[in-house]
Amino acid sequence: MGIKIEIDSKTDLNEVVRLLLYRNKITMAELARRMTELSGKNFTRFNLRAKLEHKRVRFNEALLVFEILGYKFDLLETH
Repeated sequence: MGIKIEIDSKTDLNEVVRLLLYRNKITMAELARRMTELSGKNFTRFNLRAKLEHKRVRFNEALLVFEILGYKFDLLETH
């Protein structure tokens, strides 16, 4: 499955994650459960939502979210 999302300084990770959750029919609670299972770190829907809303998601956490939702993160060089 491929989806191209242009990311710039105004792109909000919260919106991207919510869009991907909706497209994959997964709840925030289910995402948090899977993140806990894969990382061994405790995630709840409440602390995950707060991290997203307050822009405190670490890069490795964002990569984990994309992995769980079936996407890969590619950095593309722009000129």
